[in-house]
Amino acid sequence: MRRRWSTILVSLLLLPLLVLALVGAAGVLDHKPAWNPFAEETVDRTGPSVLESLTEISNFHAASGYYETVVDIEKDTRFVPDWISGERVLYVGKGHVDGVVDFSDLDEDSVTVSDDGTMAAITLPPPTVGSPALDLENSYVVSYDQGIINRFKGSELEREAQLRAVEQMEAAAAGEGMLLDMAEENTASMLRGLLGALGFSQISISFE
Repeated sequence: MRRRWSTILVSLLLLPLLVLALVGAAGVLDHKPAWNPFAEETVDRTGPSVLESLTEISNFHAASGYYETVVDIEKDTRFVPDWISGERVLYVGKGHVDGVVDFSDLDEDSVTVSDDGTMAAITLPPPTVGSPALDLENSYVVSYDQGIINRFKGSELEREAQLRAVEQMEAAAAGEGMLLDMAEENTASMLRGLLGALGFSQISISFE
């Protein structure tokens, strides 16, 4: 009986979440006739999105934090004035970082069930910081100064600032502890609700 309950609980915890890439089609934009024979028209020939892969998710995203980072990067050329060769960007990066609990390695040894089916104990791995997601819509460049040479040769400085913002968000989420503490609390609360609905009256949730 105990073995059967353990198997059932592990199966419930490992229900896969599928991330689907939505397939949409874009058609040619409709335009009303205009009296101006030289009026501009926009023709959208964008093809439909194509589903290339499906990913099975076994991580529980238990908490999410929203972070803001101010990145200031400057690159100079020695002995050359900034207005000739040099660049500087001031970038405000905003984005989400999740606290994640990995359910993929859970097995029957991670779940203990009493013989009478009233008590359940689950041991989980500690929460970790997920990959940051930069909010491009709300992130922005405050200022971007370039020397004459840099304007002609192109620059990746803004992209570098974005990557730096992502690094800072991940470090902040891992260092402060608040996100991971909330992830523990939310995961335990979710599992207590699930097990309580299954009839368990004594529930113990612990993290390694």
